[in-house]
Amino acid sequence: MAAEAGAMNPNADCGCEYPELGYSWTQGESDVTVVIPVPKGTKGKFVDVVMTCTRLKAGLKGKPAVIDGEMFSRIKEEDSMWSIEDGDKLVLHLEKANLQHEEWWECVQQGHPKLNMKDLKPPPKQMSSLEPGAQATIEKMMFDEQQKREGKPTSEQMKIQEAMDKFKEQFPGQPLPDMSQVRFE
Repeated sequence: MAAEAGAMNPNADCGCEYPELGYSWTQGESDVTVVIPVPKGTKGKFVDVVMTCTRLKAGLKGKPAVIDGEMFSRIKEEDSMWSIEDGDKLVLHLEKANLQHEEWWECVQQGHPKLNMKDLKPPPKQMSSLEPGAQATIEKMMFDEQQKREGKPTSEQMKIQEAMDKFKEQFPGQPLPDMSQVRFE
């Protein structure tokens, strides 16, 4: 248990193991994976799985469900699925519905122990997964940092110098304007 009352420490995959509840789970930016151990040789016809956009029920037919309730957040029901892996694991792959902003789940089912979100360490994003505008901003920042380390002008300083060169070309002999307060957007 974590320092906060009832909060569980997340595992390296941003989820948690609940041996007392009979499952473990992990998550990424866009998905949640739930693993429920089942007896060796279990076939799909022996499991009972019901997924809706807000509720999840999963377990073996004829036995109490391991998970049965409202989920922490909505899923894309049509993009979520389940399978039996290695004959001894019921694996539920849930696609998160709320992809407008990064959402990290505190738990799979409401009422189950929550993660200590202060200890959650999501993996770093890959540049290619970012929007083009964000990629351009980060690339500019990286370029400017490299230029500073090498004692060279930043992209902003280069734009100012370019503007001053154009001014000199268009208005030879004129005094240069004060460019100290100029910012290029």
